[in-house]
Amino acid sequence: MTNQNINQNIDFSLNFPAQYAKENALTEILACWQEPHRYFHTLSHLADILQEIEKDFLQEHISPDEKELFQICAFMHDIVYNPKKQDNEAQSAELVSHFFPKLSTELVAQIQNIILETKTHQSTNRFSEIFCAYDMRIITHSTLAELWEYERQIFKEFQYLDYAMYKAGRIFLLENFAKKHPQNTQNLLSLVEILKVYRPKIAVYPGSFNPFHKGHLNIIEKAEKIFDKVIIARGTNPDKNAPILASLDIKALAYKQVDSFVGFLTDYTQTKENFADITIVKGLRNGDDLDYEVNQLRFMEEMYPQVRLMFINCDREFEHISSSAIRNLDKIKSDFSQKYLP
Repeated sequence: MTNQNINQNIDFSLNFPAQYAKENALTEILACWQEPHRYFHTLSHLADILQEIEKDFLQEHISPDEKELFQICAFMHDIVYNPKKQDNEAQSAELVSHFFPKLSTELVAQIQNIILETKTHQSTNRFSEIFCAYDMRIITHSTLAELWEYERQIFKEFQYLDYAMYKAGRIFLLENFAKKHPQNTQNLLSLVEILKVYRPKIAVYPGSFNPFHKGHLNIIEKAEKIFDKVIIARGTNPDKNAPILASLDIKALAYKQVDSFVGFLTDYTQTKENFADITIVKGLRNGDDLDYEVNQLRFMEEMYPQVRLMFINCDREFEHISSSAIRNLDKIKSDFSQKYLP
């Protein structure tokens, strides 16, 4: 799955009302739409909306001025997108006058109102109703296959959530969509039925991550090409004299699920298996790592015979990096290890 699956028929520069914008606005705006944590709210989504606007214009459903109004709304409505936040629409609306300083105060206010109403899609005027219809077209006019691809993309954007919580929330939301949009009720309810039985393939990548380094990130990136998502599971030592662990609140993990557990890894993984197929992923640097991990696997198999485990080799450039080596380097020279951290 990629967030660069863009309709090749669209030329963003030809759909951008540059006469109202500041210099280099288009470049900056498109960069926001290409952030790596986006999977649905991408340039592809923007292109789909711009094409709907152009279609309505050619069919004379909207005027030239309205076309420009909706084009600005399209570029700006998801310019801020953080799936962990509830104020994306408000933040996006605040940036309208920054990127389009040549707009009148009245037009800025109108565009901001349209963007704010995409949060609930409860429109208070004709312009908002038209744009919300563009924004919701994936829900109201998609086939089941298209809805499933949309669901997979949304799942990736919200991968920081535990799947049990995500699944319950999505089913609730989709059932509400089915009630509100009768023109596509059957496809939406079919998607709900699929979600009720669907079991994603989820990897659990365990470790102490003290600290988390580029070698760890390399393993995660490889695992993400195989599994639907990867959970970073930090095992914690209940001993009160255990060392203080480095923070995992880092940019590289900002949109991933990061858990902590105490006790056996097999007990932790079994708590996730009610809703997903779980595989433990272990990173390897060399043969010594393999010998150690195979011994650990034998213990896990005795505790939980159904355990699934996959070994993934890190790239050669990371073979020498370990958390203990990084800690020792910092004892000799403070911050010397920064180049090994993501």
